[in-house]
Amino acid sequence: MESEQVQKQRAIETHSRQADEFATSYRDLSQDAYSTCFTYSRRRLDVWLEQYLPKRGDGLRLLDVGCGTGHHMVRLRERGYEVAGVDGSPGMLEHARANNPGADIRHADVEELPLPSASFDYVLCVEVLRYLPDDTRCIREMARVLKPGGICVATAAPVLNLNGYYLINRVANAVPVGNLVRLKQFFTTSGRLRRGFEAAGFEKPEIHGVYLGPVNWFEHLSPRALPSLLKAWEPIDARLADQPVLREFSNMFVVRGVRAKILTQRRKDAEAQG
Repeated sequence: MESEQVQKQRAIETHSRQADEFATSYRDLSQDAYSTCFTYSRRRLDVWLEQYLPKRGDGLRLLDVGCGTGHHMVRLRERGYEVAGVDGSPGMLEHARANNPGADIRHADVEELPLPSASFDYVLCVEVLRYLPDDTRCIREMARVLKPGGICVATAAPVLNLNGYYLINRVANAVPVGNLVRLKQFFTTSGRLRRGFEAAGFEKPEIHGVYLGPVNWFEHLSPRALPSLLKAWEPIDARLADQPVLREFSNMFVVRGVRAKILTQRRKDAEAQG
């Protein structure tokens, strides 16, 4: 069995190889959000980000943990936020720095953020937790760098998602399957995610379902029909994905947590245990 550090390094190396592909996908998002399942997922996530992040960020500091190509940083800078970013992938950072000249963008481990405590108003963490064998340290670090009352918005991968990706990912890691990337990912439930954020020092974290599926299967079966299908599906998706009964089956969780003003004893005990 691979160690946690080896698994993390494999994820970093994989994302460096995929950096150009991610950059292209984000460009496609601005042109046609229904062109692929990836762009559609980011369109649905943007709906939640618009709710959770003030329209204007003047005077607000935001850290993008696992900033990737810097796509979100670009948009938030345009809205007045003072943004910083960290990522472990040199390939991703090359794009992030080119997209955000002058921004504080660092090569760093998301579990050991090289930034002062209580220095940000907001923390954003998109599609990072799913690549961490144990997301505890990353969540704690996000709480640490937030000011008391600051807000973290992060995503995670539901274990019961309708794409069946938990099972597919496990099979693909055991034996080669087509062109699927052999990179182990880590899935969760809303209950476990909530407990993790509470233990890290977040008050009453909200967890929502971003979008349902199984849209990825349609992309493989009929890529030409996908844009029309997604446009027709989106109004239904918007009504259903976050329903209490269906949330666990969504293809992405989004969690919003408010940094507690005072560390709870539970958080102190967790930190004392390392």
